[in-house]
Amino acid sequence: MSRAPRKRFFTAAFFAVAILAGCATNDKPPPPMPDAGAQQPKLLGSLSDVSSTPVDPLGVNAVPAPGEGLLHDAGPVSAGPRTFEEDPGISREIGTERNPATVRLLNNKAAKFGNFASVILDRIYARLIIAERSEEISRTKLPTDLKAVIITAILDKSGKLTELILEQHSGKAKIDRMMLDVCKKSIWYENPPVEALSGDGNYKLTIKLKLQNFASSDEHHWSFITDLGLGIG
Repeated sequence: MSRAPRKRFFTAAFFAVAILAGCATNDKPPPPMPDAGAQQPKLLGSLSDVSSTPVDPLGVNAVPAPGEGLLHDAGPVSAGPRTFEEDPGISREIGTERNPATVRLLNNKAAKFGNFASVILDRIYARLIIAERSEEISRTKLPTDLKAVIITAILDKSGKLTELILEQHSGKAKIDRMMLDVCKKSIWYENPPVEALSGDGNYKLTIKLKLQNFASSDEHHWSFITDLGLGIG
């Protein structure tokens, strides 16, 4: 059985990190959310609920996806070049020995619009690894039963982020806040493909992040195993 054609998926994440690191600002964190317990999805109708920092210096932003209905999280982790096969669920390793990371496409629509999905994932990952190295997050010992944080992002027809919806809490409020802030700053797209619009005329993305502690050189600051996925609704 022949393999589906491979598409080149990722731009150089390290260049993105270098650019974005220079743009990082000191944001005032939003009010804390509860750390545990079953909770309903939270609609952040105003992006100022996430952070007072502008979503993007160019004024362009990204769109939310409809939640876990998009997710197909199975599929083996596969080493090799930073590209994805057409089929969703295939992971690619993009991290380093110190900061292992994988990214994945969560559904068939994300695979179909691979360039659109890859640009958004590149931006999210570049911001995310900066956030993971911050003093607040790097000093965090995560519980072993930490769940994935799942966020729906909604973009209008121009590719501007209009809503973020916290579909699933991780169980650690600071991780939820971190990921909401990362999404707010990194999800946008100029001239998105019209064919990727959802039935309601918006672009809908599902972002899923699972974090685990990996290693500590001083027993105080941690690096993480990062698993990041994106689906298009």
